[in-house]
Amino acid sequence: MTSVAREIFDRHAKRISAEGRWGAVDHDMLAAYAEACEIYLACKEAVDEYGVLIPGRTTSSERVKNPALVPLNQAREAMRRLALTVPLVDHKAAGERADWDRFLEEIS
Repeated sequence: MTSVAREIFDRHAKRISAEGRWGAVDHDMLAAYAEACEIYLACKEAVDEYGVLIPGRTTSSERVKNPALVPLNQAREAMRRLALTVPLVDHKAAGERADWDRFLEEIS
């Protein structure tokens, strides 16, 4: 695992552990999520830097899709699937928190 992926892994591991769910999550899938996230971030950086359309090879006026878009979308989809597999979020606790936030909004 690269240092970037390890940083992502550690950040999620710390939060999941603080929630008391470390024993209930798939650590290998969390590592795969961190690696997919790293790929996504690298591709996103390339798209941000060069744009969605880049100059083509044949003419100066030709524009083609940035080749980083394909792995960016693949990594995004992998992250979505892996986030559910890990699971990254305790949906029950998140729902309870959302209910509490709604209640606080209603009374204020």
